[in-house]
Amino acid sequence: MGEDVGIKHDLVPLHEVLDKQQTENILKELGVKIWQLPRISEDDPAITDVKPEPGQLVRIVRRSELVGDYVVYRVVTPTTSTKSPRVKKEEKTEPKKEKPPKKPRKKSKSKKATSSKAKKG
Repeated sequence: MGEDVGIKHDLVPLHEVLDKQQTENILKELGVKIWQLPRISEDDPAITDVKPEPGQLVRIVRRSELVGDYVVYRVVTPTTSTKSPRVKKEEKTEPKKEKPPKKPRKKSKSKKATSSKAKKG
């Protein structure tokens, strides 16, 4: 088991940061790649006490009256409050061009409208 354990409270499930060897074993056991696992932000309050690094695997042990303890895994992702340079878009310095006003549409006479008038008259 990992050494780091998160918040100790009855309503917060146990969070453990796994080392590289444990991570490799879990991925092999589950038959998945690390990018296929659900994510958890490194600034998530449940894991801030264990100070995980992005890319590490966190084991979460949840308690349930129906099924007992069950384990889920999450991959730590960088803090969501700061944008990474890859996500940041370059700001456009060009002023926005004004669009010309729209011309009113001409009413077209449909065949149905003209033929119904002819029948009434």
